[in-house]
Amino acid sequence: MRKAALVGIALVAVFLPGSATTAQALPAVLAFAAPETAGGGVYVQRSGRARLVAARGLQPAWSPDGRRVAYVAPLANGSTDLFVVDANGTHRAPLTRTPLAMEVAAAWAPDGRSLAVERDGRLLIVRADGRYERALTAGREPAWSSSGRLAFVSDRTGTADLYVVQANGRGLSRLTSSPALESEPAWSPDGKRIAFVSFDAGLTDLYVLDVQTSAVTRLTTQDASVESSPAWSPKGDSIAFVSDRPGGGPLWSVFPAGGEPTSLGGPSSVGRFRWRPAISTELPPDLDQKAPSDLSVDVSKVGGRRHFLLGFTSATDNLGAGPLSIVASRPSRTVPTMQAAQRVRIAGGGVRTYPNTGFLRYTVAPPHRHWHLTDFQRYELRRASDHSLVVRDRKSGFCLADHWALVPGFVPGKPRRPVFHSNCGQGNPRALSVSQGTSVGYTDRYPAYFHGQNLDVTGVPAGTYVLVHRASPDLLLHELRYENNAGSLLISLAWPRGRSRAPVGHVLAACPGSERCAG
Repeated sequence: MRKAALVGIALVAVFLPGSATTAQALPAVLAFAAPETAGGGVYVQRSGRARLVAARGLQPAWSPDGRRVAYVAPLANGSTDLFVVDANGTHRAPLTRTPLAMEVAAAWAPDGRSLAVERDGRLLIVRADGRYERALTAGREPAWSSSGRLAFVSDRTGTADLYVVQANGRGLSRLTSSPALESEPAWSPDGKRIAFVSFDAGLTDLYVLDVQTSAVTRLTTQDASVESSPAWSPKGDSIAFVSDRPGGGPLWSVFPAGGEPTSLGGPSSVGRFRWRPAISTELPPDLDQKAPSDLSVDVSKVGGRRHFLLGFTSATDNLGAGPLSIVASRPSRTVPTMQAAQRVRIAGGGVRTYPNTGFLRYTVAPPHRHWHLTDFQRYELRRASDHSLVVRDRKSGFCLADHWALVPGFVPGKPRRPVFHSNCGQGNPRALSVSQGTSVGYTDRYPAYFHGQNLDVTGVPAGTYVLVHRASPDLLLHELRYENNAGSLLISLAWPRGRSRAPVGHVLAACPGSERCAG
């Protein structure tokens, strides 16, 4: 319900976000946004100190691993886009580019690979690398449960009620049907209850809904105050909210069963806030895709016909908290491929294994014969004018190893010497299991024309194109972040000597970490 939320923001006192009124110590790290009336701005606060991580940002939402914050921010033309940033303010990047639309809010999926985004009164599912999006349903104010159910607000029946739906669009169900206007749903950590704001007869209060029994508990009864932005504590034992009630700062807390709210003090200017979830103990890789390099054109003959190949070097750096480690096996030698699994290190020791992260296939490309991880990278040529696909590669796969160059400069966690050097079962097509990977601070690099490092541009007309290199294109690998999984070149392609002779390509701009390159 938009009306109640806006009223709540307007009545919160506006001071400097960095100042604090301390009625009692805040129980956790929080991300909060200054009200839009104060110019916005997303902050991360801990121990009474607030760090600005996104100027003019609004609607912060923590990633499930507690390391990143998604938010919306206004653009120069008056629209808004969705962005992500690390909790310390680094690695800020856009996820959506919609110059004619308004992103309003977002919620992370439990696996961190996608977000539910409210845009112009509709909900969409957007991949965490920003590459794909799909429409879900009409609605607003998405909130994702730990079990993968999406709660949202819709007035499809004439009043603002709460609904729930699966990420695939199935299982749509109405949760509330009162004449009041509901808004701002927030799931409990166990996914069994939803806190929400209700506006009825001029009063705005906080409620909790038991999703299984449909029982509703009213939590606040201060007639003169306005409540907004409910947020469950990480343990689910309390619900914090923003209120203009007297006797404390803007942040208050109440038990899920009700009782007298307690002032938390907190930042003196708050529009929306969220407690930080428990930080994941996993140490995942971070595949930072470099822009293509060493562009050239070669000629090959297939079936007696000349083909013109655009060659390039690719490089994927691991800048993560831990190595990319792949283990693969097959039940017998009659099965041509191995099923790959990813082993992610845990801080303090141990590993967590994620199955179904790809396939290995034995590749013969003399003088190299070994097991390749398929679809580790993909290459595309896209029109610069509309980013539509022109040519896709036929890449055979990658052998991941610490054979290639180190990432330049200091990279925390980089081992003193190579770790992955098994050569991916070289010369052993009868192998039943293979391991491979990339250590932190190492680069998986393949030179032009090596194992499919090219695109066939024989039938491509002259023009301006974007050459895109993409790591883990289906997001099968578990990573620290995904929005840097693509790098690109803006290039021109010309046929000055006619279509029977090799074309000429020129690099106009390089865009590492982005699939869009406008120069």
